[in-house]
Amino acid sequence: MQGIDKYVTLFGRSLRGLVKRERDRRRYANTPYAWLFQPYMGEELVALACQVTPGETPTVSLAAVILDQQQIHLSQAWVTTFSDPQAACEKTIRRHRELYNIETTLQFSVQTLKGLADFIGNRPLIGWQLDQQLSTLNNAFKDHLGFGLPNAQVDVAKLHQRQLRRRHPLVEAPCQFSDALACWQIPAIATRGLLGKATASALLYMRLQRDMTQSG
Repeated sequence: MQGIDKYVTLFGRSLRGLVKRERDRRRYANTPYAWLFQPYMGEELVALACQVTPGETPTVSLAAVILDQQQIHLSQAWVTTFSDPQAACEKTIRRHRELYNIETTLQFSVQTLKGLADFIGNRPLIGWQLDQQLSTLNNAFKDHLGFGLPNAQVDVAKLHQRQLRRRHPLVEAPCQFSDALACWQIPAIATRGLLGKATASALLYMRLQRDMTQSG
């Protein structure tokens, strides 16, 4: 299999996931989405934070911010709530706006999800308990575009647990996000809004990467 990107080892993609990625790459080779399935060769990543209120028409709030190995680019962020105002509870939408500091509400559609895909591109995704956060979003992508997000992914929670076990084999790694931030001495920042949570995930990832480099 050719073209496996450089993040495979770091992000621990399974063989099944690699085969599916290659299959989808061929499937969408002649579509406007072909570039999303190509190996990423740059140094940027995208930190994600999602909050979902389930239902027949789920309400999903999302924050995505771009980072590289040196800094987080807060000027390059995507923050919105996806919901159908006619099907979702207005109270739920208002609650998302207030709790997660979100000003924009969009409906799930081909156009809006294509806009999100264009923002993320084929950069690797990072986030705390990422599989859980992406579940509803991936379903929306499949419903409207025919595929889930194909990006390489790293769950910062698993990275935190793995690195802490390396340093302290007999210590049980805390599984709460706030505990992990305190464990790695991440500065206290406002994590009430989703952009704050995405930023904190990015800071934790960068701290873990430095620790992995220093510990060899």
